[in-house]
Amino acid sequence: MKKICLMLMLSIGAGLALLAPLATRAEFVAPNAREVVEKVRKGVIRVQNISIAQDTASGGYGGGSGFVFEVDYDKQIAYAMTNHHVSGDAMVNAVKFWDGAEYRAELVGREPGIDVAVLRILDIPDERDLPDSEKTIIPCVLGDSDRVLIGDYAVGMGNPGSMDAIQADRSNPLEDFLLHQTATDGVVTGRDTPIEFGIGIWNQNQDDLGMQYGTNFDYAFRITVPINGGNSGGPLFNAKGEVIGINFYGGSGSIIQNYNHAIPINLAKDFATQIMNTGRFEKPWLGADIIMPQNVRNEGQYTEFKERYPSLKEGIRVYDVRADSPAQRAGLRRNDIILAADDIVFKTPEELRIYVFKQEIGHQMRLKVKRGTKTLNDPIIVEVSPKRGFDSEFSV
Repeated sequence: MKKICLMLMLSIGAGLALLAPLATRAEFVAPNAREVVEKVRKGVIRVQNISIAQDTASGGYGGGSGFVFEVDYDKQIAYAMTNHHVSGDAMVNAVKFWDGAEYRAELVGREPGIDVAVLRILDIPDERDLPDSEKTIIPCVLGDSDRVLIGDYAVGMGNPGSMDAIQADRSNPLEDFLLHQTATDGVVTGRDTPIEFGIGIWNQNQDDLGMQYGTNFDYAFRITVPINGGNSGGPLFNAKGEVIGINFYGGSGSIIQNYNHAIPINLAKDFATQIMNTGRFEKPWLGADIIMPQNVRNEGQYTEFKERYPSLKEGIRVYDVRADSPAQRAGLRRNDIILAADDIVFKTPEELRIYVFKQEIGHQMRLKVKRGTKTLNDPIIVEVSPKRGFDSEFSV
């Protein structure tokens, strides 16, 4: 009898041991895009830049999405982020929320190098005492993009609106060119590859993104989250509903979208913090042209440029030096070859550009330079300084 009881107990124990992993698996709950959307949708906005001509204002084709990240009820303002290529240079924008509420917004600051712009939304209602269910605006919570791992779940949102967000009839969004609000989901597939806007993107967007060659991303998220038309500038959320990125480039015209990109929110957060605290963004800069100049905009000019300046076996060529820039004052000259910076050898101009972008203002950068056929005995020391507003985005 004792043997039978012991065998029964062992059998039950073994059964429980087998069931334990099953119980653990049962506790896993798959991410739910609908739950994320319901939590964050009141912070997602439509952004339409407005062109001012004499006494009239119009919102033409274009625009995109964005999201509110801070509200100041005392001043009746809210702050939002979007893409630079969405807001453009327009000082005035119209924004539209999930329920059709429209507000005027003004441009606070923009940085083409990271494709981010900050808007100030004016005359918002005081909703501090209302329950969330009755509010028009609920700011999105900014997450930590440095903690995002490959394979993490993500939800992309946007509020594409219509071709004209000003006084648009939203009684039936399906009849107004684009949906009112959209959501897509997928996973983060990459986070460690620099984004370089090369000739392939110029051919697709010669009047838009192609103008932004020379970005300052050390990495951007690659995502399988489809980016719907008009959703550029919209937020990319994690499973908790925190913003981890800003959607900025993808194949919105493609049936299969598994190679889209989002700006890490920490990069945009640093920019927004500087803009809101100081009114300006100090972008680290030397004043040297080491990447393709801005007039190289199509395939023919690209080919001509490559023929004129063939690739070097070593070093990075300085095509020009900006007048009265830190680089010129330090003695750097046109056609100098930068062999190393701070004893680091860079394989591409983009790698050096990103390195400069990461430095603190005031850093003394030591450049090992080859001039003609000789390497200079002493390094050229250039002080990293804030980029001047009138200098080309293509200078480093």
